[in-house]
Amino acid sequence: MMNYLNTYRRYACDINRINEEAKNNARALVTMTEELYRNDLKWIAGQILGNEGHRHVVMLSGPSSSGKTTTSKKLCDEFVSHGVDVQLISMDDFYLGVDYVGRLPNGKPDFESVDSLDIPLIRKSIHELSTTGECVIPIYDFEHSRRSDKTRTIKLGKESVIIMEGIHALNPIFSKGSSKAEVVKVYTAVKQGIKNNEDYVLTNREIRFIRRIVRDYHFRKVDPVYMLSMWGSVIEGEKKYIRPYRYTSDFTINSIHIYEPCVLKTIALPVLEAIPASNPHYDFVCRIKEALCRFETIDNSIVPENSLLREFIGGGCYSY
Repeated sequence: MMNYLNTYRRYACDINRINEEAKNNARALVTMTEELYRNDLKWIAGQILGNEGHRHVVMLSGPSSSGKTTTSKKLCDEFVSHGVDVQLISMDDFYLGVDYVGRLPNGKPDFESVDSLDIPLIRKSIHELSTTGECVIPIYDFEHSRRSDKTRTIKLGKESVIIMEGIHALNPIFSKGSSKAEVVKVYTAVKQGIKNNEDYVLTNREIRFIRRIVRDYHFRKVDPVYMLSMWGSVIEGEKKYIRPYRYTSDFTINSIHIYEPCVLKTIALPVLEAIPASNPHYDFVCRIKEALCRFETIDNSIVPENSLLREFIGGGCYSY
């Protein structure tokens, strides 16, 4: 049965209030935001562990640059704080490989499709983890875009937790045949944009775009022009493969950090400046630049090492 009570924390996302706090109480603004986010994860962990006597398989999903990886790692920390053994699995390890996936109209591999994953093996792994507590999973070789010869054995205790993270994690094709007591679904996304009265300064999707272009440029060596060109197909993939299942989650996490444009602006603006005026998406780029310039600046040195924002700006305590 669908959980009609599934809700999430909503913030007062007004640029004027954010700028006032950023200018006068930046450290307090950052600390408050981080504590609220952690409280949400702490509550969810407690709710999951409240269902005793089961191995818990947590399926965690969200769109691009929603902070899935950090959210899953911080959830792990919460389970460990309860003395519970927890292990993390990335669904990316179940990619079939470039030679086994469909093609987009432009001829490129369609890695956004759910069919790019080894669906039978994921279902088998979930069933084995929830029933016997043990399974063997593949390890994907991203450098060569194929499954490597190495595998990883997962062993769980009687009441351990496994977090399986990926963009397709909420798709019911993977949890078919598993009971609600065994599988918990968590959806994380930037659920709000930032407004000036009733007008958007940045939409939730634009906030994710800024996160991604900063991360991809600095840590994945992705040219910003290329990233911009593929953003449309990323959004189309989300509409097709992620959004239809977001309301089936047991818990929803709003991953917006309301101070983040104040931190991201000084990192994002030089990257966006590299996009030429001849680019077909230049109007969009100009809108993002103008919006970022409206925010007060917060130095990233006061962002905690375990913050979700560190997934995008670097300098964090987690490995990615």
